[in-house]
Amino acid sequence: MHSDFPTRIQATPLQRLGGLFSLMRPVNTLVAFAGIAAACLIAGAEPGDWPRILLTALAGALAGAFGNVINDVYDVAIDRVNKPLRAIASGRVSPRTGSIWAAVCALAALLLSLPLGSAPALIVAASILLMYAYSAVLKRIPLVGNLAVGLLTGAAFIFGALVFGRPEAGIVPAVFAFLFNIAREILKDLEDVRGDRAQSIRTFPLVAGERAALLLVTLLLIVVIAASIVPAVTGMYHTVYFWVVFFGVDCVLAYVLFAVWNDRSTRSLGRLNTLLKYDMLAGIGAILLGSLLT
Repeated sequence: MHSDFPTRIQATPLQRLGGLFSLMRPVNTLVAFAGIAAACLIAGAEPGDWPRILLTALAGALAGAFGNVINDVYDVAIDRVNKPLRAIASGRVSPRTGSIWAAVCALAALLLSLPLGSAPALIVAASILLMYAYSAVLKRIPLVGNLAVGLLTGAAFIFGALVFGRPEAGIVPAVFAFLFNIAREILKDLEDVRGDRAQSIRTFPLVAGERAALLLVTLLLIVVIAASIVPAVTGMYHTVYFWVVFFGVDCVLAYVLFAVWNDRSTRSLGRLNTLLKYDMLAGIGAILLGSLLT
């Protein structure tokens, strides 16, 4: 882990507070919260279960926030090249303060998970350990780090469904999240090639080459598009699922594939990664509607 370094800007207390909030990656945290809450509903949670749904989603979202914060703590040198405006890379927040903030998020997630039962609490604890391992070690192993992120995002749906006694209800969204996020993580590696190369980080695009990385992303997203049709064809979800997933997810993924093969500039890849982040919300909405209306 990187030690403290001199502050590069004179940040006000309010700027530092904003920096701590930004370390949690608010959009990522919101997506995690929405996904876990959706998994609870898919598993059969009733309107009267909202306190437990909120507790479950908040515990999972804070665990994810821990992963986001600790990742920035470990990636200071890389972010100074790729994303210099991030809170720690810019000097608004020191690595030590970031580490403390990460610990606060992890502790809060663990404490909130305890009333949910031993199995959900173990999932939260295991996820926190895996996220730490990802930032400290796994991210630097080609594809292994990408697989870890995919596993973590998929596990969030199992976690939410498990709290309400039907972990099997989270399997379909978990599989989609797993494949979707492996592809997105490889795209992020393509976006971050310059900083990763400078720090000798052996990501898949740097080891196998840009074309191999693009081919793998293409394969994964085509599988996601093809697999998204299965729940509609088999009658697993209501017909509305198909229309939402087709226009809200599949058409977006097709556009991403077209765009990424035509423009692989850092700016374009960053825009596509952001688009995919929001596209996950469309996928969650499709599954939720399809499940509740069945």
